[in-house]
Amino acid sequence: MTELESNKEFLRFFRRYLPSEIQIDKNNIFYRDKYNEINNYIKLIVSNSQDLELFNYLEPKGGLLINLNPGTDIIDFFKLISSNYYLEFFELNYSEVLKTPEEFFNTFDDFVDYFNSARNEKSAHQFKKNQGNESKKNETINKKLILINQKPKLKEIMQKKSLLDKFISLFNNKGRKIDFINNNTILVWLNYDYEELVENSENLFNVFDLFIKIPFLNNVERETFLKDFAEKNSKIVFDINALVNYTENWEVNDIKQLLKMGIFKHYLNADLNDISNEITDTLINIIESGEYVLSTAFSIPEIKNSISMKQDIQFNKKRDAKDLENQKDFIEKKDEYINQIRDESISEFMINQLYENAASKNYSELLIIIDKLNKREVLEDNERKLLAKYPFILNDSPNMAQINLEKAKKRVDLIKRAFGK
Repeated sequence: MTELESNKEFLRFFRRYLPSEIQIDKNNIFYRDKYNEINNYIKLIVSNSQDLELFNYLEPKGGLLINLNPGTDIIDFFKLISSNYYLEFFELNYSEVLKTPEEFFNTFDDFVDYFNSARNEKSAHQFKKNQGNESKKNETINKKLILINQKPKLKEIMQKKSLLDKFISLFNNKGRKIDFINNNTILVWLNYDYEELVENSENLFNVFDLFIKIPFLNNVERETFLKDFAEKNSKIVFDINALVNYTENWEVNDIKQLLKMGIFKHYLNADLNDISNEITDTLINIIESGEYVLSTAFSIPEIKNSISMKQDIQFNKKRDAKDLENQKDFIEKKDEYINQIRDESISEFMINQLYENAASKNYSELLIIIDKLNKREVLEDNERKLLAKYPFILNDSPNMAQINLEKAKKRVDLIKRAFGK
């Protein structure tokens, strides 16, 4: 590493960790299906075995592209991978990038060239041989994992210049050959802007082996995460189903921070502690009051629009908890609620937007609720809470609400197909 350490021009823009310096508890990682796919890719590239059948069909380059949303625990996941496979780990040093973004942008190709050049190459056989010698691990490690975490604000601080565009153009315009794998390097690129990938779609797979898209946690995954947290913290009690409904399009780190914030607020109130450690209402109050700002709030358009909508629409405020305290009270006051909501003056355009928002998030559940309203059946507690999120549905008769919801679902599906989702 003498040459790398002597080149201060690009070295200061990156942090380097030896495997022995990485302390990540694997139990703190939430393992989703896509993580298995990532892990299998890393294993294949680390082995770089010409005996694998895969090499009969293609030559891996050692580049992995991942599109995801802010708030995941993927950084810790890659640090854990580096520790397990004895890889030196490099990540962007954003404190230095912020100081001189222009210089970082201009010297980025020097950093890429170093790890994609023959001068960095060492024998894979030597690496495997040295893995068995504990006393020499840190001295002989020569395989590296470089993580380029292209945060949403990175383009902004570089005056709209795209680092991904620059990286791709290095190999398309200047005749460079992609060969990270044979230079004992794995390059992982994290991208949060799918439109940027579409703009570069023609050349993406000239520089990356594989593209993996990590979606938001689904209902089952969020429920699993919350159950796991509840089991590990048995003294803290909360309604898991309610939290699943309130955390649509939330990521792991956001849910973790919400729970920590709820516990903190709960213990600030000494009077409540003597009664119960139930924090469901506290957590919901934090969400609805806007006291917790999602990491995705201003980088994912649909979430940003959703937040704006919640702030602008008066009748979508938090329901009086006493009105929904029990099913009997709800039934007695149902007509009163409906008449109150019908008095609100809302444009047809806004109604369509509200129905589309509802159809994109809770289509199946709302169909069941509307059917129950039509049959005058008793609603479950979680169904009443969900209906309270979409009170405009009560503006229409159950039959009309069902028609409007189904039309909205068709519009949402058409939009998704138009954008290839």
